[in-house]
Amino acid sequence: MSHESRLLGLAAGLLLAPGIVIAQYMESDAPSEERETVKASLEEVYVTARRREESLQETPVAVSAMGADALAEAGVSSITDLQQLVPGLQFGESGSKTPAIFIRGIGQREATAVLDPGVGVYLNGIFLARQDTQLLDTVDTQSIQVLRGPQGTLFGKNNTGGAMLVSTRDANLYEREFGTAVKLGNYGRQDVKLYGNMPLVEDRLATRFGISSKRFDGDIENADGATFGDEDRLAVSLRTLWQASDNFSMDVFAYRSKQRERSTPLTCILQNPNANIVQLIYPNQPSFSDSCAVSEQAANDHKITVNSDDSVVAMTSTMLALTMTWDFFDYEIKSISAWSHQQDIERNDDQDGTSTHIINNGTRALNDVLRADGEAVRDEKRDQFSQEIQLVGSAFADRVSYTVGAFASLERIDDNPFAQVIGPKGLSGIDPNTVSNAVIPGLPPLGAAAVFPLTTLFGGFSSLENTSWAVFSQFTWSISDTVQLTMGGRYTFEERERRLTVVDIDEQTYGQRIGASYIDQAGFYSPITRAQFDQIGRNLPDLPVDIIEDADVRTEQWSNFTPAVTLSVQASDEWLETMNLDSALWYATYSEGFKAGGFEPRGPELVAFDPEEVVNYELGVKLDSLDSTLRFNAALYAMDYTDIHVRVAEQGERISDIFLFLANAGEATIQGIEMETTLLLGNWILSANANYTDASYDEYTATIVTPGQGESVVDRSSEPFALVPEMSYSLAAQYNWMTPFGLVVPRMSVYYRDELFTGIDYLAVEYDSSYVDDLTLVNARINYFPSEKLRIAAYADNLTDEEYFKSGFAVSALLGAATLVQGTSRTIGLEFSYDF
Repeated sequence: MSHESRLLGLAAGLLLAPGIVIAQYMESDAPSEERETVKASLEEVYVTARRREESLQETPVAVSAMGADALAEAGVSSITDLQQLVPGLQFGESGSKTPAIFIRGIGQREATAVLDPGVGVYLNGIFLARQDTQLLDTVDTQSIQVLRGPQGTLFGKNNTGGAMLVSTRDANLYEREFGTAVKLGNYGRQDVKLYGNMPLVEDRLATRFGISSKRFDGDIENADGATFGDEDRLAVSLRTLWQASDNFSMDVFAYRSKQRERSTPLTCILQNPNANIVQLIYPNQPSFSDSCAVSEQAANDHKITVNSDDSVVAMTSTMLALTMTWDFFDYEIKSISAWSHQQDIERNDDQDGTSTHIINNGTRALNDVLRADGEAVRDEKRDQFSQEIQLVGSAFADRVSYTVGAFASLERIDDNPFAQVIGPKGLSGIDPNTVSNAVIPGLPPLGAAAVFPLTTLFGGFSSLENTSWAVFSQFTWSISDTVQLTMGGRYTFEERERRLTVVDIDEQTYGQRIGASYIDQAGFYSPITRAQFDQIGRNLPDLPVDIIEDADVRTEQWSNFTPAVTLSVQASDEWLETMNLDSALWYATYSEGFKAGGFEPRGPELVAFDPEEVVNYELGVKLDSLDSTLRFNAALYAMDYTDIHVRVAEQGERISDIFLFLANAGEATIQGIEMETTLLLGNWILSANANYTDASYDEYTATIVTPGQGESVVDRSSEPFALVPEMSYSLAAQYNWMTPFGLVVPRMSVYYRDELFTGIDYLAVEYDSSYVDDLTLVNARINYFPSEKLRIAAYADNLTDEEYFKSGFAVSALLGAATLVQGTSRTIGLEFSYDF
């Protein structure tokens, strides 16, 4: 085979997202000018969506699979980049940069470490329990599979939306390999990857390593000169394979990552001038309304106005795993033992999106208060141990294949901090005109020259222990050569304990520091003059605090059984010939998913929320046609979604209290359709994917609190699902052009999504700024292959330099504003990779 043929084959295999295309090239004995005969066809891709290796087109599961080469050539450097390649996959983003992953409208929006994800992420078969550990960079990645719909049978809890399976490259016992990849671009982009494989003992022992460093200065300038949207991550992976015998192997996997960046760049857009936080007065600082207006204006120039000192995201994560595999006759036993640990954790963000110190959330906000009062600062640490046993085999002359297994895990989270500080060092003030007789009976008129001081700190620590075990099985019976019935189920047991330590303000001591008395029934201090209030702001006193250990302790147990049934029909040869198809599969699925309940702090107490459950009905089709140059996969789904975990904002007893916690939202119905298709047309490779999701609440009520008036119930069932677009699609076109100097492959892609709703509280739906506008992004790349080992690429992401918001949250009743996340502007650069 000639050099040009190898390059053409390489390009077709590498360059087409979603990574399912390969071309086969054959030589003939014709004269040289006619010798190259090219026949392109779709590769038979293999997936492990059912815990065994199967052909994608013969697996009755809605799954997208992308190999390492396709990921690199599509510019995928972390899992968040997959949004433009996989139908129905959506990423939201909070202040802490934690990816909020949604599939088919189901996920978990809140970024806190103590809540479970709605989409499970697995690294080499190991479940990543917390959402803020799911931001994986592609470190020596072999493949990524995205399974859509509940995966409660084989993959267990916290997969109500779906699952993402990330696999790193196996160690190779036979070949030495070294390579590097470099990415350089504007805004200080400097990414470097190194990878290699070394056989150590012939046919028996080998090790493989991968190192990834990502650096990006960020493209969004803050008012103080700092830049946001930055990346600073380092990740290292190591895999060692010992093939002890023909039937037994051990695979040791180690992974360590470190992240230290600024938090998400937030822009404030004022909505409700009558909101409590808007009405507060801040000492020696502009009003929230004025600061919010400045922030919104800055966004027009792709800038922000936040407090950089309040913005940090940091974590060091370690994982060790041992996978042992035994092969016995017609079955395989696999054991996966894993330990993960997180430390050096810091999550802090300026949630109001302005330069005024109004809402400061996170680790640093709490630690500053504790240090100032001479209290010890606590370091959060997390550990998770898990063990899974799988037995995979077949029986009855291979007419029945099965997977059975058991899973157990123990997770501990110590001293997980939560904090919300309102105002500079927790101090704000109330205009006397807003204080009613319902709050202080008989209050005389005080005039605009007076202020009621108010201190607000909602903070503390949580320690959690989560225990879980499950048993599961799935059987596939080949009723005939073309019909299969798959049945499975999983029984899961959960026990959760959460201990709450509250850090509370000593109001009496603080009152002495500012020369005022604390009015307990009102929740604020006796009035002082505005001049005195502003003078205090020039030399703010520290908050004196009381630490209440084990202020509340809650324990709960849950159990759940999640079954699944799939009937699939593979077209016979006669059917294929009649329909002019190369392969065809139809399937119908019933499946259930389950996400564990838990506890959330609501003031000084823990409030329980129930597990959420989803029942999925799905019809799917997978077709190959036109001599395997056209692939079309589609699914139609409808889901009953109950006890939905949603993040809500609620007023506390005081005017400045904003309680954000998880609650159950009743019931919803989600229905939609998704498709993926790829067409090879000569030297052109065309691909498309699309998803339509119709998600609506059938029942959703919430309680609201009005200070001095008590509680009332509102109906929120007319709200859209937050961060879930109704329609999204992507298109890609690529051309393979062989030149005398090598292969040149230009590629263009377009991604579109509908508007997003960002509301958290009940008033958000009434404001247009609670919605993020629809979005169209255009990306372009030119890949050049001078040889099989060298790749050079030029890229332009967001080619048209769209200015847009990509996510955010609107707390309209309490904060009175939407704080939205600006998207990345146009980035350009070069990539180089070489395999030695």
